Amino acid sequence: MKKILLVDDDAVVRLLYQRKLEQGGFEVALAEDGLQAIQLLGAHTPDLVLLDLMMPKLSGDNVLRFIRTHPKLAKLPVVVLTNAFMSDQARTVSALGVARAIVKADCTPDKMLEIAGQLLNLNSRSPEIPPAPAAPLAPTDVPDPAREQFLANSVSVVGDLRELCLEFKSSPESAARSGNLAELYSQTHHLTGAAGLAGCHHLALMGGAVEALLFELVEKPQFINPSTARTVVSSLDYLALLFEDARSVRRAETLTGEVLIVDDDALVNRMALAALSRAKLSAQASENPLAALDLLAKTRFDLFLLDIEMPQLNGYELCRKIRCLPGYEKTPVIYITAHGDFESRAKSILAGGNDLIAKPIFPIELAVKAVTHLIRGRFAASAPIPL
Repeated sequence: MKKILLVDDDAVVRLLYQRKLEQGGFEVALAEDGLQAIQLLGAHTPDLVLLDLMMPKLSGDNVLRFIRTHPKLAKLPVVVLTNAFMSDQARTVSALGVARAIVKADCTPDKMLEIAGQLLNLNSRSPEIPPAPAAPLAPTDVPDPAREQFLANSVSVVGDLRELCLEFKSSPESAARSGNLAELYSQTHHLTGAAGLAGCHHLALMGGAVEALLFELVEKPQFINPSTARTVVSSLDYLALLFEDARSVRRAETLTGEVLIVDDDALVNRMALAALSRAKLSAQASENPLAALDLLAKTRFDLFLLDIEMPQLNGYELCRKIRCLPGYEKTPVIYITAHGDFESRAKSILAGGNDLIAKPIFPIELAVKAVTHLIRGRFAASAPIPL
């Protein structure tokens, strides 16, 4: 019997994966953090390791480094579970050598079983899994115990998030020192994994974006500033609202969107394009606001990122012109500006904008804002996020 070591700090994820893998004929050992994983690897060599990258005590990439430098483990196949927004981390572990890198929020137990079978050359289909019906029922007609359990726990999950968020909001810098920020990250990390397994796709996507932002702020507290703090609070508030949508309807469609960035600084445009690529969003950039208006005649955009201080047309004036075009009355607009004071924020709302992000751009913060506004646009007419 092939042996698998499953390393994940989320007890629910471990249980669901373990059950499915054992149904498929595998022997499964469990580790709840990186330190425990290294201890188990030192005593026994499995045939395959399934490794979550984002864990406390010792992260998954450190466990992978241990595996690759250990003579007896160096060629051991490893599947890593990543966050879609942590592209730098994914590139790092890919260079170390992995059999597969999978977005955790998209990896159901059935998918994990299929991957394990492929890598170990086994027919790992569980005998308890019935063949798929020729004409499957609509998703809303199929009872899903994992989904129902996840949503049943949502009241307590949202309550915990909001309590932690209030503490963070009152003093972001001290929250980072006290461990509040780390606990916010931990709660969001577990929520994201559970949402993915429950089939709440937009909730998992939004959670993954916020999780990645919190992870980077825990690791780099010097990036906590009024802009990033406001993004954390507003995105967590919206994450809580997504639970209500998940109760009423299942939305399985992939998030798509065409984004236009307008900034006369070419470096800012390049950074913004790279940030949006983390969210797998299609984007174009223009250094000329008048040329940007011409682009609207050729392409339909779902989100605008506008610099405020530009020649010919400033961001406020460009936004007003966009708002006058048919179909763009409520398209989300995020201003990118060096001005972080309340006056600039108030002006941005009065000029028809929806949100504001400060320069220099923190890439994952921009990715979070883009995902937030695009999801909002899918559900209802976009409205300004409260200041």
